[in-house]
Amino acid sequence: MAGITQCEDFMLFQKALKKLREIDDKIIYALNQSTPTVSFQARGGDAHENCVKLRRELTDSHKQRGDHIKNCSDKIGDDIKVLRTAFDGGSDVRSELKRQQGKLRMFENELSIEDIIQERTEKIFKSKCQEFL
Repeated sequence: MAGITQCEDFMLFQKALKKLREIDDKIIYALNQSTPTVSFQARGGDAHENCVKLRRELTDSHKQRGDHIKNCSDKIGDDIKVLRTAFDGGSDVRSELKRQQGKLRMFENELSIEDIIQERTEKIFKSKCQEFL
């Protein structure tokens, strides 16, 4: 997923991030598949094993997304530091500095959104899989 590894094009990054968030968007469906009703359990399917597998997938996905967002945030923060040291009052450097600061705010917003998504997913996961773990 090339869009998630670059930080220059925020829209491309956001599109790739949305693709990675599909597991969270479809959490209820995944939980319904992982925790079958009593009638479906009789046909086979281990709810404990399914919940453990789903937990592992969620943890990996959350870590990967968080790492990518933090990496871009750090990279742009470093770029801003360089621009600040090179700032000589010229309008070219000033406009680039403002553009980078705006981009940094967008990545920081994504980090906040990521926290909200993870909290929501965790709450739903616990409500369905707590008894099987």
